[in-house]
Amino acid sequence: MRALLLEQYHEDLASAIAGLKVVERPRPVPGPGQVLVRIEAAPCNPSDLLLLQGKYSLKTLPSVPGWEGAGTVVENGGGWLGWWLQGKRVACALKDDRDGTWAEYVVVSAMECIPLRRDVPVEQGASLIVNPLTAVGLLETARRGGHRAAVHTAGASQVGRMLLVLAAETRYPLINIVRRDEQVELLQALGAEHVLNCSHENFADQLKTLCTRLSATIAFEAVAGAMTGTVIGEMPANSQVYLYGALSEEACGNIDPIEIIFHQKSLRGFYLGAWAKQQGPLRMLRDARRVQKLIADGRLATKIQRRLSLDEAVEGLQHYTTHMTDGKVLITPHV
Repeated sequence: MRALLLEQYHEDLASAIAGLKVVERPRPVPGPGQVLVRIEAAPCNPSDLLLLQGKYSLKTLPSVPGWEGAGTVVENGGGWLGWWLQGKRVACALKDDRDGTWAEYVVVSAMECIPLRRDVPVEQGASLIVNPLTAVGLLETARRGGHRAAVHTAGASQVGRMLLVLAAETRYPLINIVRRDEQVELLQALGAEHVLNCSHENFADQLKTLCTRLSATIAFEAVAGAMTGTVIGEMPANSQVYLYGALSEEACGNIDPIEIIFHQKSLRGFYLGAWAKQQGPLRMLRDARRVQKLIADGRLATKIQRRLSLDEAVEGLQHYTTHMTDGKVLITPHV
C-alpha cells in the first residue's frame, strides 16, 4: 500500500510537513479483535500537526500519521465484532503507537470503529470523532458542572461551529471569541448571539460584562498564550477554564495569581481520549449516533476546503496551516 511516512519530528511546522514522504509499505494484517479499514478520507486536525512537531502523543518513528479517518472494513482478525463490521463503512480513530490513517489501509481495534449511517457521507464520517465529540464532551462537562453559560476562545474553528449547533439545541448560552470582524459576521450568520472580537481595544471589558450578565463560569480554551490569562481574569469568581488546545503555539500566560488564589478560579486540561475513557463505549456510541443524526439532518457539518491525494499532501498541508478557518483538508489515499 501507499502511505505518508513521518521519519523525524521537527519543531518548525513547515519543516515537519516538508519531511513527510509518500512510500510503499506492506499492507497491514489485522490481529485478533482488529479490523483492516480501506481509508477513503482522513482529515488533518491540530493534534495531527502537533504530532508532526513531536508535541503530542509521540509515536515510534518512522510512522504513518493520522489520528482519525473513515472507510470500509475489508478484513478482520476474528471476534464477533470484527465479523459484524466486515464490509461496513466506519469512522475510526487510533489512541496508541501504531501507523495512522494517512495511508490506503489502516489496522484499528474493532472497538475503535463507529459504523456510519447510510445517509452520512464518508467525507463527513472521516471527521466524526475528534471535533464533534470534543464539542459534545465540552458541553457535557459544562452541564455536569452546573455552569449556566460558557466562553469559547476559538469560535470560528470547526469545533467552535459545532459547539454553536449543539448549544443551540438546548438553548445553552455561549460566548464566542474570534480574531477578525469577518469571523464575527460568519458566526452571526450561523445564529450566534454573543460574538466578541479579541483584537478590539475594549475586548476585555466586553468579555467581563457578558460573563457577568450570563453567569458564564466555564471557558473552553483552545488558543493558549495571553488569551488564557485574559479569560481567567475577566470571568466571575469560582470560574473554571478548560484548556483543550494551543492554537497560538505559546505557553499559557498573562495569568494573575490573585485571580487563582483569592477568587478561586482554576485552569485544567480537557483531553478527548481521557474523557471518552470515562464515558465508556456505550455512551460514546450514543454520542456518535447523536452527531450522525445532526449530520444527516443537515444541521452539523465539517467544512472541507480541499481534498488531497497522497502526492498532493505536503503542499496541501502547508497551505492548510495558514488557512485553517477555511475548513478541513482531507487526505484521500485512493485518488
